[in-house]
Amino acid sequence: MKIKCECGDLIVDQTDYLSQKGHLIPDKKWFNFWDDIDSAIEDSNEKNAEDSCMQLRINNRSKLFWECKNCGRLFVDSANGELIVFMPENRKYNGVLDTDD
Repeated sequence: MKIKCECGDLIVDQTDYLSQKGHLIPDKKWFNFWDDIDSAIEDSNEKNAEDSCMQLRINNRSKLFWECKNCGRLFVDSANGELIVFMPENRKYNGVLDTDD
């Protein structure tokens, strides 16, 4: 995926572990997400571990979002597949997704 920002920068999403890409889990799904992880751990054994992991991935879909490294705009993937754009007040890259962890 390539996103052309209004500032002229290009956000390229063609690999993993990107510093400007994140996954958004809505608060109303947050606790279900952790409950599903607990269930997958508790129910897993060698026989059904793969099934438990796949069920966890199916049940917990997050939205994707990206931050422009030039101007700081956030691009959020909406439910209908369109990108919704947010501009920070300081109009600069803030590294909100770039962690040292």
